[in-house]
Amino acid sequence: MIQRRQSERFFRAACAALFLTSACAPEATAPEAPDEATGTTPQAVIAGVSFKTVLGGRYVGAQNNGGGAVIATATAVQAWEKFTLDDINGGALESGDSVFITAGTGQYFQAANGGGSTLNAASANRQGWETFRIVKKSGSGAIANGDIVGLQTVTTGHWVSAENGGGGTVFAYGGALGDWEQLTISGLSGGTTPPPTGRKRVVGYLPNWYGSYASWVGKVDFDKLTHVNLAFALGDANGQLQLAPASDLATFVNAAHAKGVKVFPSLCGGGGDDKIAPFYQPARVDAFVDHIINYVVSNNMDGIDVDVEAPDRMGSVYDTFIAKLIAKARPRGLPVTAAVSQWMQHGMSDTTLRSFDFITVMSYDNTGTWTGAGEHSSYAQAQTALTFYSNKGVAKDKIVLGVPFYGYCWGNCGGSSSKYVLYKDILASYSNASTTDWLNVNGAQYSYNGLATMRSKATLAKQYGGIMIWELAGDVSSSSEQSLLRAIDSSIR
Repeated sequence: MIQRRQSERFFRAACAALFLTSACAPEATAPEAPDEATGTTPQAVIAGVSFKTVLGGRYVGAQNNGGGAVIATATAVQAWEKFTLDDINGGALESGDSVFITAGTGQYFQAANGGGSTLNAASANRQGWETFRIVKKSGSGAIANGDIVGLQTVTTGHWVSAENGGGGTVFAYGGALGDWEQLTISGLSGGTTPPPTGRKRVVGYLPNWYGSYASWVGKVDFDKLTHVNLAFALGDANGQLQLAPASDLATFVNAAHAKGVKVFPSLCGGGGDDKIAPFYQPARVDAFVDHIINYVVSNNMDGIDVDVEAPDRMGSVYDTFIAKLIAKARPRGLPVTAAVSQWMQHGMSDTTLRSFDFITVMSYDNTGTWTGAGEHSSYAQAQTALTFYSNKGVAKDKIVLGVPFYGYCWGNCGGSSSKYVLYKDILASYSNASTTDWLNVNGAQYSYNGLATMRSKATLAKQYGGIMIWELAGDVSSSSEQSLLRAIDSSIR
């Protein structure tokens, strides 16, 4: 996300800490109850849902309406075959959302040991073993009556499976969304899930070089975001992703999910291509894709962001990598997105560009430490970038405008002649900085986005697929009237 020449300096600063961490897979858990940091859990409760096996035409039922085994024997929907879904992500039920499933007695579906054995509806807990990801067989987005779906355990990645397509006990041991695992969902019209609000995406990047992700739980204003991309996940010598300790990720992901916010790992980052590009090669790409999927699933994340910024190391091998990644991710309900920019667009085919679930357009760094002073992220530049990608055939609702929570200094920049500087640090030095995009003070010149430009860009982004922020750590508290995130929120809703 940090682009071109200025990227390498920040990448080197982050890497020392980054490669000291390990990415062990945790037992993914969902929060039992909200705490002071996360607030009230806004789950969408959907009552009267039923599942019918596609192969055998039998309805899934909770024996005795709960308290025992889950079976697939009924040929009609009665009390035992009606369930309540609690959508942890909130809002409309969408492919990839994590859910709790309760029987009529109020007891939860549970895959003992996280999966690999029989399924029961006899649990009083809301933990990892009771959490399932609901995934459409085809496509993404909202789930409707009649859609074919699968239920996947978040802890081990097993699929709920009715042996022989129904007629007996239901297990949680399927290795893929195959014939025995396909279920037709119905009963959604009688639920209490609110209709889609039409809220535009607000995607915030959060790097791992400002401290643990757990420490950000009380600082990030999840109410003003729809997605958080954690930056940056890089491959080790074997292509296993490295981002942050598993327990650290779990704390952040659970807090985000409690607020209905999706969390993606962001792969690579500007300057990180040498840790990613070797795994595009034909002999290694399949294993690398599997590593990525396993990492996302084991850490209970919601999708994958690809932020490769090395066009001369992309080309056909990159196109193949993305095609394989999407082919593995989409059946699991995991969107694949990409950070893009005009200067590097020659590195991927237009077919690949249009294959992403959405793209985030890095409309900044027109100037920087590698140039003289000038506007680095103007409103006109944003208009040009959005038009460019629209003309590339990307649907407008899949184009997300990137904006900076940082700027550049030239001249008397505190010991250097030019530097990258966060918005909050500019504001700390010059209290009126939020009222303009340009400062010329004390022998220094600063280019950034103030409140008025940020509101204008948010209004522009509302005509497209939303807005993206590099980076959340650059802002002041959203309780401040000088907060850029607050300005975005007031203009994009």
